[in-house]
Amino acid sequence: MTKKRDVLTKVVSLVDVFTDEEREVAQKMIDQLDKKSSKPTKTQLENVKIKNDILAILADGRARTAREVADIDGYTTAKVSALLRQMVLDGKVVKVAGEKSKDAPKYFGDENSTPYEE
Repeated sequence: MTKKRDVLTKVVSLVDVFTDEEREVAQKMIDQLDKKSSKPTKTQLENVKIKNDILAILADGRARTAREVADIDGYTTAKVSALLRQMVLDGKVVKVAGEKSKDAPKYFGDENSTPYEE
């Protein structure tokens, strides 16, 4: 997935295509993105603890659905599903499609998955 920062960086590097003024605008947008991402939000900090809780549940290597994890952990299924998708992208857990197309996907980790830094 292409990110906004990557596109803007490419714009800044294309001297022959964009004017100095256009590249300056793109650079300011990059600087604003860097400002926003420098400090995690309260929710992001709370999510680190939840992600680590999920990793602990999945550490036994047994595949579970988001609902199963939510039932154990006490969080909503929507919250757990969203965090599991992030964790897959981070390489902390693996997503396995359900046996049938209507079955929910399952996720599993292992005891070697390193926890997120709080």
